Amino acid sequence: MWKRIFILIILILAGLAFNTVVYAYLPKADLIKGSGPEVYILENGTKYWIPTIEIFNEFRFKWQNIKTYSNAIIESYPQDDDWSRYDDYPNGSLLKGSGPEVYLIELGEKRWIPSPAVFNKNNFGWKYILKVDDEDLDDYDTGNNVTFNEPNRYPDTIILEGPENGTILESAEVTFKYSGTNPLGLKSDLDFETYLNGYDTRWRNQSSDTETYRLSEENKKYTFYVRAKNEEGYVDFSPVSRSFQIGVSPYYQKVEIRNVYADEDDFEDDYLILRNKEDQLINITDWTIKTKRDTITIPRAVRGLRHPFLSNYNSNIELGYGGELIISSNLSSQGVDFQINKCTGYLDQSSQFYPSLDEDCPYLNESEYSHLKSTCRDFINDLDRCELPDYSDDFAVSSDSECTSFLTEKFNYNQCYLDYYQEVDFFENEWRVSLSKSIDIFDNVSDTIILYDENGLKVDEYFYD
Repeated sequence: MWKRIFILIILILAGLAFNTVVYAYLPKADLIKGSGPEVYILENGTKYWIPTIEIFNEFRFKWQNIKTYSNAIIESYPQDDDWSRYDDYPNGSLLKGSGPEVYLIELGEKRWIPSPAVFNKNNFGWKYILKVDDEDLDDYDTGNNVTFNEPNRYPDTIILEGPENGTILESAEVTFKYSGTNPLGLKSDLDFETYLNGYDTRWRNQSSDTETYRLSEENKKYTFYVRAKNEEGYVDFSPVSRSFQIGVSPYYQKVEIRNVYADEDDFEDDYLILRNKEDQLINITDWTIKTKRDTITIPRAVRGLRHPFLSNYNSNIELGYGGELIISSNLSSQGVDFQINKCTGYLDQSSQFYPSLDEDCPYLNESEYSHLKSTCRDFINDLDRCELPDYSDDFAVSSDSECTSFLTEKFNYNQCYLDYYQEVDFFENEWRVSLSKSIDIFDNVSDTIILYDENGLKVDEYFYD
C-alpha cells in the first residue's frame, strides 16, 4: 500500500522543480528524482536511493523539497548504496530541534547558525530546514558556529589528461590524470576518489593522481568521475567528469590476429592468421585488415569447393570456435577462396599452397580395391594421404589398365569430394583467402596490423618488429 501512496505523491509533485542556488562552498543535501517514482538523496555529488516511504518519513524529509530533473541528469550522478534508516543526515542538512536553534550538519558535526543574517548570507534556504527530535541532534558533536563570512574549505578538482567528453576510443585502455586545489593546505595533501560509471560499483580511494582502466565491454558508454578530498575531510561536492565510449567491436579480441608472417623469402608467401577464440559462430566477411601499406577486405568464399571451381558458389566466411582464416598474399592456385575440407590436401599436390594444406584425406577401405592385382594393391597401400598416384616408374602398375583406371578415378580431389562431402565432419574449421597481390603489403621490419569489423570498429591489433 505504501508503494502506491509513495508513487501517487511523487506523480503529484512531478511537475515541481525548484531553481537551484549556486553555492560557493557549502554542499547542499538535495532530494532529486527523474521521470520515475524513485527519489534519491544527493550528497557530495553522489545519489542514494530512498527505498521506502518509511525511511523517507523517518528522516522527516519534505515532499515539497523534491526536485525533478531529466533522466539524463539523474543518471549522470554516481550511485552508491541505498539510503538506510541507520544513516546520518546527509552532509549539508539544516536541522532544528525543539528550540529555535538551526544547525548545519557538516562532517558529522552540528554547526549552529547564530542568526538569520548569517543564514541568509550563506544562501541557505528556509524551506529546507528539517525539524527533528532533540535526541537526533544530540547524536552529533558540536562544531564551530557558522560565520557571516564563511571561509572556503572545500577543494576543487580538475582533470589534466584523459579523453574529452564524447570521445569514441578505439583502445580499450584509458588513462586519466587529475589534480586539484586545496584551500586548507598544500595540493600534495589532497587525496582523490574515482568512480567510473559503467564499471565501478562505488567510489574508490586512489593512492596516486593517475588511474588506468582496461575495459572489455564493447560499444559501451562510460562516465569517469573524480573528486578531491583534503586532510580535514572536506570533499569536492561537485565531482568533475568525462563521458566517453569504447568504440571497439562487439567481437573485440574474440577474433584475434594470431600471427603474421611478413618476411618470407618471397613476399607472395607472406600470410597472416585470424582465429576465433569464442564459443560462437562469427561471420567475418567484409571485415578489414589495415597494414602500413594496404587495407584488405575479407571477401566471401566457396564453402563446398567442387569442380569446376567457381566463385559464384561463394558464401560468408564464418568461423566457429578455434576456427582460422589464413590470408595469403599470393595468387590462389584454384582461382577461388574456399573452406578447407577432408579432401583439399589433394589440391596441394597439383599446385603449391603457402602455407601448405593439411593432408588428411581419407584412406580407401581395402574392400574397394580387393579385386585388383596384388601389385596394384601394394602400390595403393604405399600411397600417403592425399597423394596423387605417380606410377611412371612402376611398369607393373602402369601396364595394368584396370589398376591405372582405378587410380585415375579414385585418387583425386573431385572423387574424394563426391565420396565424402555428406559426412558431418567433412568440412574443417579453416578457410583460405588468397589476395593475388603484386606488391608486398606487409612491412618486413615492423608494422601494426589492425583488424576492424564490418562497421569499422576495432577487433584486434597485432604489432611486430
